[in-house]
Amino acid sequence: MSLFDEHGAGPVNWKKNLAVLWLGVFLACASYTACIPFLPVYLLKELHVSPDQVNFWAGLVYAVTFMGASFMAPYWGAWADRVGQRKMAIRAGFGLALTYVLGAVVQTAPQMLGVRILTGLISGFVPASLSLVSSTLPRDKLGWGMGWMQAAISSGSILGPLMGGYLSVWFGMRMSFFVGSVSLFFATVMVIFLVRDIPLSKETKREGLHIIRDIRLALHNRGLLYVMFMFFLVQTCTMAIQPLITLYVSKLMGGTGDASVTMSGWVFSLAGIAGIIASPYWGKRGQRRGFVKTLCLVLCCAGCVNLCQVFVDSIWEFAAIQFIYGLFLAGAVPNINSTLVEVTPQEMRGKAFGLTTSAQQFGGVVGPLLGGLMGDVMPTKYVLFSTGVILLLASAYTFATRLRKEA
Repeated sequence: MSLFDEHGAGPVNWKKNLAVLWLGVFLACASYTACIPFLPVYLLKELHVSPDQVNFWAGLVYAVTFMGASFMAPYWGAWADRVGQRKMAIRAGFGLALTYVLGAVVQTAPQMLGVRILTGLISGFVPASLSLVSSTLPRDKLGWGMGWMQAAISSGSILGPLMGGYLSVWFGMRMSFFVGSVSLFFATVMVIFLVRDIPLSKETKREGLHIIRDIRLALHNRGLLYVMFMFFLVQTCTMAIQPLITLYVSKLMGGTGDASVTMSGWVFSLAGIAGIIASPYWGKRGQRRGFVKTLCLVLCCAGCVNLCQVFVDSIWEFAAIQFIYGLFLAGAVPNINSTLVEVTPQEMRGKAFGLTTSAQQFGGVVGPLLGGLMGDVMPTKYVLFSTGVILLLASAYTFATRLRKEA
């Protein structure tokens, strides 16, 4: 059965949607990672936060964005089912481009805090793009396509830190925000002119917003609850280290100069390089062997690798473990997303992606706060070790609650 676009003009070209949204997600993630991982240094050098308060402010600035996004994601997801994912991507893209401009001109830490709160409230470009791709992909291409979308996220995670690191050295850290704004603006324009959405029924368009009802329905869908929980755990582990990693790299290198900022960009990029290599493979493996089974495997392997962080004494050891860790963790998101498509009907897809995004963003709240608190009481290597333990527990939970039942 053919899918027709929202204008009724003809069938949706899923290959074109995939290619354009791949590039859009790549640019959005590159914009994010060009600026946000360097916020601790930005707070120190540009906003003049004292060194003894930088961990506190870094954790807070990271967390408020995800807090706002976690509250707004179900609302934007419900709107997406009513007006279409494409319009939600356009709304979020232009809004985020504006917040990056504001981030470039702030002068104090409280001002940056306000900008990051606004960012969380209007975010949603990547979830809307992922939802749109999942809705238009043929079913036999689902794992493969979602693997490539995860590769877009990983690719952006490579270019972003490298671009941000070099822009910071050459032009100052504020330039990274300006470049991020232009990239998001371009990505949104591409969506306007090149992407088509699937049609919405008249009943769907007339349906009102029922956020509380949607949450209640989710609580009765065990598959959706599992997906939400996995997104929360993976995001918590990913974000717990972000407020600490730049300063950790500086410590391993013995200073906080330009060289350490540039090296931080390279280290941030390693997980992205690994993601480009591994994400399509894990997506295909999930399609063949089962999404949940593959998820259990990658969580276990990633957790075991991160336990080795406790033995790190040099920047090269840290970089090597980060790369291997990224090879396995790259398989988590595409298989979680594919599981989400399996456990939710098409007409609920926007709401489901909204709720899972909310869970993911809440992990983004807990992760930086948890990482900041743990970083104040223990060395960073033990914070990394702790995330490995969490991933191993998540793998064990998946085996006990999902795989044994399927067997």
